[in-house]
Amino acid sequence: MLQLNYRLTDEDYIEFNEFHQLIHSEVGKRNLFKLRLIGPMISIVIFILARAEIMLIVTEVIVLCIFSIVCVTQAKKIMKRGIRKTILKMKETEGLPFAGETTLNFTEDQIIEITKGYEVKVDYKKVEDVCETEEAFYVYMSSVQAIIIPKRVLDQDKEKKLRQVLSKK
Repeated sequence: MLQLNYRLTDEDYIEFNEFHQLIHSEVGKRNLFKLRLIGPMISIVIFILARAEIMLIVTEVIVLCIFSIVCVTQAKKIMKRGIRKTILKMKETEGLPFAGETTLNFTEDQIIEITKGYEVKVDYKKVEDVCETEEAFYVYMSSVQAIIIPKRVLDQDKEKKLRQVLSKK
């Protein structure tokens, strides 16, 4: 049995949402793709509508190409900034949907999550996905719900044991 005790921070929750919306979620991937297309599409429309002298069109093509490149390369940063802003606003108005202090017990057949006033038992069969990033492990119980386990709370031994437990299930 492996037991972990830790406290989630706002930054842990923000990193999870960035990972979920930009990498794990199909909807998030689709939105990022659309955001990357907006700049080039606007450029094409403006180029087609601009029936001007050749020098103006050439200048416009250069400016719009630069604009399109910036849109494509900065789309991920724009989405990350939006995610962070939304979460911080949510924190101010209604609070974030995670408990501060968390205890996780990994038994033979289930994960037991103990937080202030709650105890949730999840059979390993109900785990849909396990993802690992540089910053954390995310154990998905559904497409929108996951247990966040920050790596900053794990020493090398616990990280290795956790990886073994999650890979077997």
